[in-house]
Amino acid sequence: MRWKWPLPALVLAMAALLPAAAARADFIVAPDVVVYCEPTLRPVLAGIAAAWRHDTGVPVHLLTSPTAAMLEQIGHRARADLIIGESDAAAAAAAERRLIKPETRASLWRNRLVVAQAKSAPAPSGDAAERIGDGPIAIVDPPIGSAGSDSRRALAALGLWPALERRTIGTIDTADASFLLAEGRVQRAVLYASDLAAAPGLAAAASLPDTAYPPIVYWLAQTANALSARTADFAAFLRQPPAAERARAAGLEVLP
Repeated sequence: MRWKWPLPALVLAMAALLPAAAARADFIVAPDVVVYCEPTLRPVLAGIAAAWRHDTGVPVHLLTSPTAAMLEQIGHRARADLIIGESDAAAAAAAERRLIKPETRASLWRNRLVVAQAKSAPAPSGDAAERIGDGPIAIVDPPIGSAGSDSRRALAALGLWPALERRTIGTIDTADASFLLAEGRVQRAVLYASDLAAAPGLAAAASLPDTAYPPIVYWLAQTANALSARTADFAAFLRQPPAAERARAAGLEVLP
């Protein structure tokens, strides 16, 4: 008579074998590189990623969020190979939480704030107040994003904030501010230089002094749970001349 295992016992026996089998198996992952980045960097990174894929055949997947949100996702084990974040404080916090490999961290690009207008509008002239105009202006809400707090600080340094506050239209991010400007719902918008470069219908109305707000510096690092075997290769590609040229064309300063 054939002896039969009771089903629960059979399941337990198979489960006991799984760890050993898993330990012997090779972990296989596609070479695709998953990159988390700030939203304003998506257009330039999409172009760089397309050039990389043309050269190597390896796809790059871009996911965008503010740096704080990206770090929380990575902290919850979301798939990410590289992160391009903003601010040294955020990078230090990521290293302390062991979300990135500190030895791979490097400064990549610097962005700037600019007051934009529709390209079809008359060319502005005069001082900063005249260039900003007297109509509604879209600015990121300061509590929501660093672009908002930096914009407010810069405008306050120019002595313009008290007059602007009454006609400010708050937005979630600079993409929304750019949209409102392109749709003619506001007269001006404070954007990143990279937003302006990606919007052919917009032009600069006024620049904001570099000394009026903290430097907007983006850093690159491999995540602690990077899986792609091509992670380091794409990170190196981001610092090579073709990528640097694209970054400059996108309104960014390439850092050494």
